[in-house]
Amino acid sequence: MTNKNIILRERAGVFSIYLVVLFINAFVDLGHKITIQNTIFKVYDEQTQIILTTLVNGLILLPFIVFFTVSGHLSDRFAKPTIMRWSAFFAVLITLGITYSYYQGEYVWAFGFTLLIATQSAIYSPAKYGYIKECLGKKGLSVGNAYVMAITLTSILLGTVFFSYLFEVYLDSQQYSTPEDIVILIAPVGWMLVALSVIEWLSTFGIRFYETKFSSARLSVNKIIMGYYLIRNLSLLRSNKVTWYSILGTAMFWAISQNLIAVFPAHAKVNLGIQSPLMVQAMLALSIVGIMIGAYLSGRRSQNAVKVGNIYIGSSLIVICSSLMPLLSLSSILTNTTVDIGLTEPVQLLLVAVAADIFIFGLGAGMSIVPFNALIQGNTELDRLGSVLAGKNWIQNFLMLVFLIITASVAALNVNSEYILYLNAAIAIIGFSLVLSKLKSSF
Repeated sequence: MTNKNIILRERAGVFSIYLVVLFINAFVDLGHKITIQNTIFKVYDEQTQIILTTLVNGLILLPFIVFFTVSGHLSDRFAKPTIMRWSAFFAVLITLGITYSYYQGEYVWAFGFTLLIATQSAIYSPAKYGYIKECLGKKGLSVGNAYVMAITLTSILLGTVFFSYLFEVYLDSQQYSTPEDIVILIAPVGWMLVALSVIEWLSTFGIRFYETKFSSARLSVNKIIMGYYLIRNLSLLRSNKVTWYSILGTAMFWAISQNLIAVFPAHAKVNLGIQSPLMVQAMLALSIVGIMIGAYLSGRRSQNAVKVGNIYIGSSLIVICSSLMPLLSLSSILTNTTVDIGLTEPVQLLLVAVAADIFIFGLGAGMSIVPFNALIQGNTELDRLGSVLAGKNWIQNFLMLVFLIITASVAALNVNSEYILYLNAAIAIIGFSLVLSKLKSSF
């Protein structure tokens, strides 16, 4: 066996451990979020549900915006495995706090812990994704990103269904009327979050340090407060048009999908007649299956180069499916027809059509995001990668937060979820048309 093959095998082993860390990290983050969202689904009506679900998602996004400069600096200044190790350790402490709030029936505190666990993720993120290039090199970016997306989304898929199932099991035949009653009943879920966080932390000790170039720059608190670093880093992102429009493309998808996640549960409850949070989350999870398949197809076709054509195919599917989502419930044929799909009883054709629409939406996302991410990483120098990825997170999460604020504001005016989905579709059409036309002119 040649020395090159030994190195490749060793790096493959390290990358496998890294994927385990990513899997558990996403699983734990999602577990608490799903528990809070399902509690909201059980207790509140349509408009209040949209507003509170939007607030949960907003708390998750806010740290990525606030700690943009700090997280990027840490990733460029220090070894990425060290940052991942410390972040995983703090996740253990946070999940212990979440578990305590569950057992005490402190729903507001449990709600608030969403902000802490999101802060941990915000610090984690640039180091976590910057490690792909450090471990696999530039040639392994497309395949590496495909694996990372597949593993992360598998975790989200399994976590969505698993924690929603546990939620319904613990509430089965129990009496409850308030969010406080619910979090006490599901409290044992907290210990599972703690145990998984401990496993994640221990797994980070298997991630190897590779020689890389570190930034020697130091942060100034005054410059952070004045926004100097934010302006500088945004200028850095805009200096490369391919990187800039690829970031805007990923941001557009995540903003649209975040709105869908916030609005769909209320839409399903009112317009589709679904009363089970497990069924709602299972339908949303189909988008994850679609993203996984799309990412696999895109990564398989991009082993030696980034296939830009996948971006246009995937973005078109996202736009089409976003436009169909609010229209499907208007069809009397879909509403009044049932089909046998192998379950205990026939289901509405409408539910099958909506599930298929969500799946294809995810398929398009997977096909486009893999090459978007590869273009971003491939056009960035190693010592600036952390800042660029943090900048990507900032733009992505800022746009998502803006969309959520619009959604919450519209819901507060008693606008139905169906019309908010029409707004989401209009944003998808306009946003992707602009991004793709600009990206095309950059090549």
